[in-house]
Amino acid sequence: MKSHVTTVVVAGLLTVGCLAAVGCASRPTPETLPLVSQPMTQPLPQDLVEASYAAADVMVAELEERMMPQQSILPVTFVNLDNLDETSSLGRLIARQMASRFTQRGYSIIEAKIRKDLLIRKDQGEFILSREIEKIGQDHKAKVLLVGSYTVAQNRIFVNAQIIRLKDKVALASRDFMLNIGSDIRRLLGQPL
Repeated sequence: MKSHVTTVVVAGLLTVGCLAAVGCASRPTPETLPLVSQPMTQPLPQDLVEASYAAADVMVAELEERMMPQQSILPVTFVNLDNLDETSSLGRLIARQMASRFTQRGYSIIEAKIRKDLLIRKDQGEFILSREIEKIGQDHKAKVLLVGSYTVAQNRIFVNAQIIRLKDKVALASRDFMLNIGSDIRRLLGQPL
């Protein structure tokens, strides 16, 4: 009689276990859910200043062991990745905001607008002539450049910022971030609202 009860209990437990396993197997796992339903690990900043400052803060943390804050940084206008000879108010503004944050964090910033060895194009910002990079570093004690690019997608802008050491063209810090395209961003890009 005892063995019959034990068999019934074991069979019952196996049945419940199988039903639970089948029930679990039919539920979607996080890997099988559509991408849009997965939560983002970090919300996209809605504020351009906040996004620029956050990117600069990450880069400052990366630079702590690689560069002394007293070394000069020359910011260069961020360019459209699809056409490196083109920028916008957005590209100029991101470069200025990040330079501002580096200044707040103790780094020396060389004012690009007064530089004669940068190619200045009306309404295009400052583009550095690659053949002049080493000369700039020597003449103005700039050790690094703050450079960047952006790509415009349908609903977002993808931005890449880097600190490049002039003597060997090595990236010392880098940050990628995204911006939602709203009316302010469209205006900065020169797009119709």
